Amino acid sequence: MPTSHLAIFNQPFINLILDGYKTIETRTSKIKIPPHQSVVVGDHVLMKQSGGPIKGAFEITRIESFCAETQLDGKDFDAICQERAYQIFGLPKVKNEFHKDFREKWCRSKYATFIHVVNVRHYDPVVKIKKTNRQAWVVLGNGTAEEWVKSF
Repeated sequence: MPTSHLAIFNQPFINLILDGYKTIETRTSKIKIPPHQSVVVGDHVLMKQSGGPIKGAFEITRIESFCAETQLDGKDFDAICQERAYQIFGLPKVKNEFHKDFREKWCRSKYATFIHVVNVRHYDPVVKIKKTNRQAWVVLGNGTAEEWVKSF
């Protein structure tokens, strides 16, 4: 049985995943927090828009984890982006707009998790949920995304 997670997404990234353009979700942090080492292949992720509803879900098909003693190396990010920029950003105009911000955040972080997305599902109607804490990633527990949606 998979574990389900609730992840908060900003625009345009939630729609880029829902529309199939963005196939790698990246999360970075200065401290070891989820999803770093708390996701496995086959887990489900509910996608909640920041300040809005749950708009969909996906399954995790592959995970890449990075960690550093002090901070992640910008050269590593450059190499990854050269190879997989459009999987990470979705569209050329999004890469052009957000590449610098992503690189700066990467270089300030010690941990990074690249989550490869598969089997994206749209929720129509969207699922409204009350979430009051500021966590960007929450491990919900055992069960599929659909089971968790029904419990809200």
